[in-house]
Amino acid sequence: MKKQTILLLLIAIFVGQFSFAADISEYAVIKGTISIPETKIKEITIYNVEEGQPAVAATAKVNPLGEFGFMLPIATPGFYYVDYGQFKGRNQLIRLYLEPKLDINLSISKDNYVLSGKAVGQNALVQKANEIYNEFAPFARVGGNVTYLDFYPWIDKGIAKADAFTKSIKTKNAAFDKLLKLAVTTDVEELTYYFFRMPRTAFPDKDDRPAIIKTWQTDKKFTDPDLLKLANGVSLMSNYFFYVTVNGAGGPKRLDLAEAITHITDPTLKDVFLRDAVATSRMKIEEYEKVAPSIKPYMISEASKSFLIDYEKVLHKNVGQKGLEFTYKDIEDKPVSFSDFKGKLVYIDLWATWCGPCKAEIPHMKKMEEDYHGKNIVFVSLSLDKPKDNQKWKDFVKKEQLKGIQIMADKDFDSDVAKNYDVNAIPRFLLFDTKGNIINSNALRPSNPELREQLDKLLKV
Repeated sequence: MKKQTILLLLIAIFVGQFSFAADISEYAVIKGTISIPETKIKEITIYNVEEGQPAVAATAKVNPLGEFGFMLPIATPGFYYVDYGQFKGRNQLIRLYLEPKLDINLSISKDNYVLSGKAVGQNALVQKANEIYNEFAPFARVGGNVTYLDFYPWIDKGIAKADAFTKSIKTKNAAFDKLLKLAVTTDVEELTYYFFRMPRTAFPDKDDRPAIIKTWQTDKKFTDPDLLKLANGVSLMSNYFFYVTVNGAGGPKRLDLAEAITHITDPTLKDVFLRDAVATSRMKIEEYEKVAPSIKPYMISEASKSFLIDYEKVLHKNVGQKGLEFTYKDIEDKPVSFSDFKGKLVYIDLWATWCGPCKAEIPHMKKMEEDYHGKNIVFVSLSLDKPKDNQKWKDFVKKEQLKGIQIMADKDFDSDVAKNYDVNAIPRFLLFDTKGNIINSNALRPSNPELREQLDKLLKV
């Protein structure tokens, strides 16, 4: 009786908060309980969908009895997602199709939820779609350590189940049917492609891929703007293009945005995909300036135009400013200062002996130093090894016969140079002009052929 009283009071408060509404029937009510003994859930969030990605619609506190409640204004029916901390980790999916006048009860436990209420709409059917998602999700979960040895034998059965379900979707609401079918298809493909982005302990041969994936790869892949009504719509496009670029016939390569959008026919999809891709690509200034003319004509929304203004401001941050003056010791314990290089272009490699990707760049760095020997440029390798590993660094430099200027920072990632340039991952490269001003504080790597193009142009100035 006490629980019922609290819930009634909770909903009464919601009604009072929304008393300005002309008609309470414009809202959907979601209330319920959550019981996960090993975790104290303090709040629950409901996401709606904005341009193919989740966006917070409302957050509610969970009371000491595990009860919660929402009253959401529903302007347009669509998918909403309940998150008690599991959503981003691809754990249990609680996706609801909300319409005005719905009155839904949820009883949530760790691995499932029970749906009930006065008016649940199409959500019994949506729950079956969620269960299919939950069967695929463990294969695309960080830390799950599920390998292809588990996934490959299972995938055909999983897809057959998903296909059978989509064929059974036949309600009186054609728009809902179309969207739910698209949701199931998107779930299956997005999670499958994401599987190939996950770190594993066992790996298949390069050409060993489930046959079904080939059937998903088409010249005009993304044509339906309804994809942006799904919280994983953008993620599907991102994971698809990542898979294609990494597993293509020519081997792994960087995503070519101009090429990618030729496989997207809908203008809105192109706009949204490009905005997300640019935001997450970590392009260097030179890479962005090269691709920008071919993608900007498709980034036509006000949101994209505003994004590009802010993005370019950050991308060019500190360009033209004076570089940090530092003094560190070389392998002979002689001091070397940044100002010693004034009058020359300066290319600095921030690295460490323990860093695999850093060592992979060393042969390219050696070749650069050899090819540009005698020209107006100096190559500096600045180690961010820990002070206690000073001798290890010296031994490595001598053993590998590293050339150029070899120096070591005094406090690894706490050194002035690391802090000044916000270095939290290596390898990292810095490029300065002959006056000691910053050209790029996140420069191209020696292994990137475009670095030579840039240096050749700078040396001709």
